[in-house]
Amino acid sequence: FIFKKVDICNKKLIFNIFKKHKFDKVIHFAAQAGVRYVKKNPDAYFESNLRGFYNLIEACRVYKIKHLLSSSTSSVYGANTNIPFSVNNPADHPTQFYAATKRSNEIIAHSYSHMFKIPITMIRFFTVYGPWGRPDMSLYIFVKNILQNKQIEVFNYGKHSRDFTYV
Repeated sequence: FIFKKVDICNKKLIFNIFKKHKFDKVIHFAAQAGVRYVKKNPDAYFESNLRGFYNLIEACRVYKIKHLLSSSTSSVYGANTNIPFSVNNPADHPTQFYAATKRSNEIIAHSYSHMFKIPITMIRFFTVYGPWGRPDMSLYIFVKNILQNKQIEVFNYGKHSRDFTYV
């Protein structure tokens, strides 16, 4: 196992790492995540989620990786009204740019898998929490506000439910 913390948007660096280490399999969970920050900085999502993903999948093709495991998001279901969500439901109408970039990754992965015979698994995470969760997630904000005796901001008048993924 080799863990590398690098900028996936740096194609030359990515290719050098693949060339040096001759990986068999790649786990790619790097991404610009979140549905709120995208309104402030859509470029970060384009760079990481589209350019960065392309650099990695292209390196997987060139260096003949045997399997790529990558992350997506439940946000790709967007305007889908079939509840509960299922991988068999369409994900054709993402409602924000973050979800659109991750859905684009799924489509790119499908085409690369088909064209270049690269086995690829995409995981659609639902609201990740746990030791590796992001501090901007609603769960952490709620707990922090409760502990500080502050008001909790409730969205959609409290008329929704969520699934969570513990990581």
